[in-house]
Formats: sequence, structure tokens, C-alpha cells
Amino acid sequence: MILGSAAFLLRSKMPFLASGYQEMIHANSGGLLIAFLFIILSLVAMSEVMRHLLNAGGNKIRPHATMALTFISNSWSSTFPGGAAISTVYQFRNMRAWGVSVVISSWFIMLSGALSTVWLIALGLVSIVFLGASFSLAPLLGSAAVFISLAALVWWATNNPEPTSRILSAVMAVISRVLRIDLSAYTRTMNEHFSQLDSVHLSAPRFSFIALLSLGNWLFEIIAVWICIWAVTGVLPSFEQVPNNTTIMGVVLAFVTAKIVGTAQLTPAGLGPVEAAMTASLVAVGMTASSAFGVVFVYRILSFAVITAIGWIIYFISVARGGIRARER
Repeated sequence: MILGSAAFLLRSKMPFLASGYQEMIHANSGGLLIAFLFIILSLVAMSEVMRHLLNAGGNKIRPHATMALTFISNSWSSTFPGGAAISTVYQFRNMRAWGVSVVISSWFIMLSGALSTVWLIALGLVSIVFLGASFSLAPLLGSAAVFISLAALVWWATNNPEPTSRILSAVMAVISRVLRIDLSAYTRTMNEHFSQLDSVHLSAPRFSFIALLSLGNWLFEIIAVWICIWAVTGVLPSFEQVPNNTTIMGVVLAFVTAKIVGTAQLTPAGLGPVEAAMTASLVAVGMTASSAFGVVFVYRILSFAVITAIGWIIYFISVARGGIRARER
């Protein structure tokens, strides 16, 4: 609604907005429906990451519960500035209400976040390399190495709780001596939490499957942007550049750029900076300004406005029913 109002009011000042607005309202409705279905699939993949990780921790959570929580937490995240933190707290409190322990809830948040970041960086690297862009890869490679190491470390700690507990106890003892404070109570609490990781059974094949689901979360949304381009322009990007359009790698780069810009969340769901970043990126990789604006407009309406509204509807329904039920009674 905000984006539409801005485009309408500024159409005489910026001609490409008027052209983009016309392309948007004449977009292929079937293509937009397909794009929306892929956005839904993206959230399904995210909810399945949650379900499989919590189930690996010995908590038999049903698919409808994680699906509802994913939609609702997404709406919390996209509605308020800094909503990602609010969303994380909401997820944590619901998992605790389901009977998931503190350590398993925290472990899920850490591991799922690490996997998501690793794949986003990897997709950015792939798009840059195959576009042949001049770009410093060192920072991205370093970040990828850090998050891959974090994911591997968390997986190792999950499967080796006793050695992990001993190592952290030794670290706590050193800190206690250096700072001359008594941390024994915290050490005992930490050991109690790690003892609960004995219930986690996360084999390498299961971890790989969860990692693929995490990748699917991004890929389905990238496919949605790709199809939005076809719905607006009538041309489906391929690996070969065509006049006034982009390539598949260009779509990936524009998506990753917008996601990175949106992590700051100075506005709800990065409203404003995300649209500007994605539009500029699509123009940089070959699209006209009017087409890029039309694509970004319809994509954000589907992935931001519609999905957020659905999440709030699910939230109010769940509140009316007394909360999200994790298990069948």
C-alpha cells in the first residue's frame, strides 16, 4: 500500500515509475500466482527446518504447528523495525510452551541461523563468479568460512555434549580465575543444559537433509523473483543475456543484495532500502528501470504484504484458540 501510493504520487516526477506501474498492473496473473506458490514453498521449507531440528532433539512437533509458527514469526519480523529480534523471542517462547528445553530451543535458533547465512553467502558468491563481476571475494569467503565453521562446530557439539561441556567448563574456570568472580553456579547450569543434548540425534545424512531444506528456503524465493520477471516482462531470464533483461545469475545477485540490505531492518521488512537495492541491482544486471520497478513492486506485494497479512490472520486465529498446539492431545 505504501509502495503503491509512493509510485502513484511520484509518477510525474520519475517517468520510469509510471512505466513500471503500467507494466505491473498488466502483469500475467498466472505467473504471479505461480510466484506466490513458490513464496509459500519457501516458508514451508523454513518450517520443515524447524520441525526436523526440534524432532532431532526428541520433541515430536507436528508440521501444522511449525508451519503456523513460521508464518506468525515472519509477520512479527516484517511488521516492526528490528522485528527479527522480536520474532526470535516469539519463536523461543512458543517452543518453550511446547515443552522444548532451553538448550534445544537455543540450539535450533543458532543452527538454523548459521545454515541460512551460509547459503545466502554461497548464493551471492556463485552469482558474482558467474556474472564475471569485479568484486572483492575475500570478505565474503571469510564470512562463509566463519559460518560454515560455526555450523560444523554446533553439529559437533550436538553429537558430543560431554566433551563440549568439559571444554566450556574449563573456559569458565579460566574466566573465573582471571576476573576473580565465582562462576560455579553458571557452570552447573550450563552442564545441566548440555546434558539435555544427549537426546539430540542428528546424523550426518539428517543434517545434510536439513541443510538442503535451508537452501530450499532461499531457492524457492529466488524462483519467485525469476517468475515475477516473466510475469511483468514476458521474458523468462536464462543463462544468456537478452536485451533489456537479465540472466538467472543476475536474479540471484539482485535477490542476495536486497536480503543483505534488509538485514538492518531500519524499517519494517526493510521497506524502502530493500526495494531500492533490488531495483538498482536488476537495472545493473541489464533490466530497464521501469521493468525492474514493476518486478520489485509485484514481488514485494506478494512476499511482504500478502504473506505478512496471512501470518497475522493465523496469529489471531491461534490466539483465539488458545495458542499454537504442538502435539495432538
